[in-house]
Amino acid sequence: MTAKQRTIARAVEVRGYGIHTGELAVVRLRPAPEHGGLRFRRADLPGAPEIPATVESIHSAHRETALRSGEAVVRTAEHVLAAAHGLTLDNLRIDVSGPELPALDGSAAMWCDRLLDAGPVTQAAEAPSLRIDRPLHLEVGGTRYDVLPAETARISATIDFDHPLIGRQSASARLEPAEFLREIAPARTFGLSAWGEALREQGLALGATPKNTLVLSADGLEAGQNLRFPDEFVRHKILDIVGDLALVGARLQCHVVAERPGHHGNLELARRLVSCRTTRGAGLRENETNEEG
Repeated sequence: MTAKQRTIARAVEVRGYGIHTGELAVVRLRPAPEHGGLRFRRADLPGAPEIPATVESIHSAHRETALRSGEAVVRTAEHVLAAAHGLTLDNLRIDVSGPELPALDGSAAMWCDRLLDAGPVTQAAEAPSLRIDRPLHLEVGGTRYDVLPAETARISATIDFDHPLIGRQSASARLEPAEFLREIAPARTFGLSAWGEALREQGLALGATPKNTLVLSADGLEAGQNLRFPDEFVRHKILDIVGDLALVGARLQCHVVAERPGHHGNLELARRLVSCRTTRGAGLRENETNEEG
């Protein structure tokens, strides 16, 4: 049976502070009609301009995914997008009262909780999908992606950090709601304490705290922090891939294998998936093998 589009039954609200700006933001998650897609709205700006969650809106990939339309920008959009994509919500309005989405606990779990509170509902129209028939390969700097044919969506990733608590980690998860909720959504963002001063000088991580970031010292975690998974770091990288690939605007039917992924590479992959597809009814099919390197 063909999958149907989904949205939420009622509006819900989320409040919190941005991890980079440190500013308080109020977010209202609202139902959207069929074919509406995922769209942000800067409710605090004159005219409440909308920013579609599409590859055309990509503004920045420097330690976050920022989207822009005209003068309106939304920063650190990847976690709420991961929640929507992981829960197979195709249509959603995301009203934001400031320039950055709240960090909450640094994962997608609280976003998922609120979306589930709002009651996902099935709509009548077919959900857009992206099917891969032949492998697609992409290299961006030191990052490599292999997109392989598969019957169901799966994201696999490997990271390699010169840190005793991380090292080389690999993980894999199907992109379906129950597994995403259990295995990927709770994984939190992380950073080395040694990065702090340099990031703040760039105007980044101004709102980062141990409540929304796993903070790594030279040989472990800062006092009082504990991992939710032994490989939480690579699971969070998968979470970021899920959020960034939400910009493709379709449910994936492929296996994405990523080596040392980051936002820049994830977003280049999203662009490539959009650019190499052809529309066939409600479905999307990748019809050529591409390489970049």
